[in-house]
Amino acid sequence: MIYISTKEKLVIDFWQNNFKKDFKVKHINLQTFSSYSIVGDNDVLVLDIDQFDTIEDIIHHIEQLPKKLKLIAYLKTPRIVHGAYLIKKGFRSYLGKDTPKVLIAQAIKTVLEDNLWLYPELMNYIIKHIHIEQQPDDNIFESLTQKELEVTQYIAQGFSNREIAQKMDIQLVTVKKHLGSVFGKLNVKDRLSLAILVNK
Repeated sequence: MIYISTKEKLVIDFWQNNFKKDFKVKHINLQTFSSYSIVGDNDVLVLDIDQFDTIEDIIHHIEQLPKKLKLIAYLKTPRIVHGAYLIKKGFRSYLGKDTPKVLIAQAIKTVLEDNLWLYPELMNYIIKHIHIEQQPDDNIFESLTQKELEVTQYIAQGFSNREIAQKMDIQLVTVKKHLGSVFGKLNVKDRLSLAILVNK
């Protein structure tokens, strides 16, 4: 079930008209949706962030929600720092009202699989601002080729695939191939997980 919490009828209509074929979509009143509400493992709450006055109000409300509920932030104008903060507070995705429908559907599916879905600029910002004190075990990277290791280091610094291709003077498809191989060898699902692993 995808629950929509918003005060705007246009937002309700948008979600119900575009996603009801693939998902059950239901509008809810956030005030009556509490930690006592029964939710399943595949329930998502799309929270219209614009209905809140402050970010503190948002955090207060999500703290009252069932822990297993997967959260997607949805708002008129996304801001990178704002998005990074909400992801840190437990949201699985951060979408703008201009996000194409195909990407919203992809985000929902990714969140339902217990992963994060972030647009590239936000993903790169979060990666660049990771601060983890522990050092990783260098042995985990021994299986990587020199090129894969180089791609991994660029990912950890927050560069996009296109920027990595330019820096390494290789094709974009080659970067993607190296990255897929790195994911498989290190058993990570996405570039954020890879960046966290490298920056530990």
